Amino acid sequence: MTKTCLLLLAGGLAAQHSMLLLPSDQSRSLLVASLLLLLSRRGRAVALFLGAYALFMLASGDIIGKRLQADYAGDSMLARVRVVDYPKATGDSIVFLIEPAGDSRVPPRARISWFNPPHLPAMGEVWELELRLQRPRGTSNPGVFDYESWLFREKIHATGYVVGGKRNRLLWSGTSSGLDRFRQRFAARALVAAESTETAGVLAAVGVGLRHQISREQWDRFAVSGTSHLMAISGLHVGLAALASFLLVFVLLGVLPGCRNAYIAAIIAGLGFALAYAVISGLGVPARRATIMLAVAAVAVSRRRQVDPVAAVSLAAALVYILDPVATMRPGFDLSFAAVVLLLWLAKRRIGTSVMPRWLDAPRQLLTMQVFLLFGLLPLTALMFQRFAIVATPVNLVAVPVFSFVTVPLTLAALAVGDLAEGLAGHLLVIAAYSIDTLDRYVEFMASLPMADMRLAAFSGAGFVLLCLPLAWVALPPGWPGRHLGLLGILAIVAWRPAAPPAGCFDTWILDVGQGLAVAVQTHEGVMLFDTGMAWRGGGSVAEQSIVPFLRARGIRHINTLVISHADLDHSGGVEVIRREIGVGHVLTGEPTDLIASSRCRAGQYWLSAGVRFEVLHPARPSSAEGNAASCVLRVSAGSHGMLLTGDIEARSEFLLTRHAAPLASDIVIVPHHGSLTSSTVPFTDAVRPAYAVVSAGFRNRWGFPRPRVVQRWRAVGAAVLDTASSGAIHFRVCSRGGVVAMSLERQLRHRFWHARG
Repeated sequence: MTKTCLLLLAGGLAAQHSMLLLPSDQSRSLLVASLLLLLSRRGRAVALFLGAYALFMLASGDIIGKRLQADYAGDSMLARVRVVDYPKATGDSIVFLIEPAGDSRVPPRARISWFNPPHLPAMGEVWELELRLQRPRGTSNPGVFDYESWLFREKIHATGYVVGGKRNRLLWSGTSSGLDRFRQRFAARALVAAESTETAGVLAAVGVGLRHQISREQWDRFAVSGTSHLMAISGLHVGLAALASFLLVFVLLGVLPGCRNAYIAAIIAGLGFALAYAVISGLGVPARRATIMLAVAAVAVSRRRQVDPVAAVSLAAALVYILDPVATMRPGFDLSFAAVVLLLWLAKRRIGTSVMPRWLDAPRQLLTMQVFLLFGLLPLTALMFQRFAIVATPVNLVAVPVFSFVTVPLTLAALAVGDLAEGLAGHLLVIAAYSIDTLDRYVEFMASLPMADMRLAAFSGAGFVLLCLPLAWVALPPGWPGRHLGLLGILAIVAWRPAAPPAGCFDTWILDVGQGLAVAVQTHEGVMLFDTGMAWRGGGSVAEQSIVPFLRARGIRHINTLVISHADLDHSGGVEVIRREIGVGHVLTGEPTDLIASSRCRAGQYWLSAGVRFEVLHPARPSSAEGNAASCVLRVSAGSHGMLLTGDIEARSEFLLTRHAAPLASDIVIVPHHGSLTSSTVPFTDAVRPAYAVVSAGFRNRWGFPRPRVVQRWRAVGAAVLDTASSGAIHFRVCSRGGVVAMSLERQLRHRFWHARG
């Protein structure tokens, strides 16, 4: 079974890394061929691999085929839709999922936002909404969360927003199923029992899998403390549900005279309650895995057979893949199964090693298990989340027992008796809420400790070798000399940083920030950030979503110089976030701002960093210019080669630069004002004559940037015109010898068949 499972997962992994989607008829033919090949003993391995590949392609084709039709993208439509999940507030906006209510224009599953709705939509309600939808798409930046892949694996076929106005109206209020009503009743009881909405959110997450009330601050605390796994209904929760119902039924049937097969009946009851709990929770991957393994164990025990845990895990992974191939892309799949495999390996190594009674040895075993998981899961968590929860072990030593013996059992009991004895359920939830509050204070304290939130750089090249070192602690027996490589591996992982460019060179990334601008320049000695992207009226900013994660992925913890070209929100919107999350040294601004203490940009200013020169060309001193005309223009040069950063300057500023014979000639230029017709005049383009002209603009932005005439002007002087909307983040390395010696487009590097092209 293990070999079968590994071959299936290998086929699925190969499909995940494909850049081309296999047409559905070819996928079906491949699946049929693999089934026929299974009849041959020699061809079974190939058949399993190809069959898994075909299954993933078929599932993927179904998701992509249901996406919003291109004809409706960007258009405003009045449509009847049903709310299919619980809206989550983000600032002044809410985000929720919808499905069509008899409208063929709306795809089966869309994720929309609504700024300042008249009242909060509820699960199951039918609304008539004015929608503006787009096909799934996200920005593309190195080391940053792949939103487009997330939309794919969550089977979301469109994104968009509700156009504000009087046309939006509620048509029908209610819930679509008895299960939804049951979950809502439990969430309401949790809100009454808890002293805060945060605690009620945790109770709802543990009880019925509703996590919409958990705040972002809570998620950050859970991530820092390594307790996020407790908020998802995992194997621990499902196992406790099965155990509790087994013991209850076994005891009740055991006291009845003449009752036979109480043991088998209790096993069936435990499995049934575990399955019901998994369904109520939404059947996440960890819950599916635990339920399948429990079913295998129940069948084996009832038939008086010995349970093979490795075979059970393999069967669970194979069934999860076959039933839902795309589910294997979720982090929960890798982490859930990896944790189980690690614990089985630990159990195999420690059989018969303890002479103490189990109940006396439990604390030591829990400590060993937590340290084992810390080392074993670090490679995965470092790759997926670029984070090392250094306080996870001491926190989980407290959190796991509290959840296992207090929070989860009481929540499950309240879930079971809620509709029969509401008063009793309320009392149980009060105690469970108290345990959560007490634990949360401990988690908050541990998360606030120095170095608790340890962010890791993105791994590449030799860095992948470092990720394997902690596994020495897991794989090697105690006492082996090489086992201590695991400790060195953790130190190496924490210290890992991508190599900075050599002296006399600079790396620059024009980040994909939608309609706005953010350019990072790294030399051998430091980092300069030019502009910080947009902040949105509904809350949040591109700095939170893209810029800060990118800088952390590069191992950048300090910005030597921050330049804000001018005060427009699409250039200065992330200043507060950058200052809060990343250390900032000197700040230059094109016009006065209250956002941060700064100096004004003035032509003639310059500084040097590892053989790279940064020179301000505009505005000239003294200047009373405001807005776009005040944009700071900066030239970054290595020898005679360089890049020109222009902000939002327009024709008048370009005229002044050319008239004063500023050193404009550059290998790379950031096209002024996102490619507007107010900029990129012919004298200016003739003076710059770059090899690459880069436009930072949003995909299908409402202004039509870059304008075709502007693109033609830059092409006329020999420039290759690139834009972040279609290329993603654009990276250049510029050196004093050789000029542009490297160039890459992130959307090309990251492209998989579910990503949008261009």
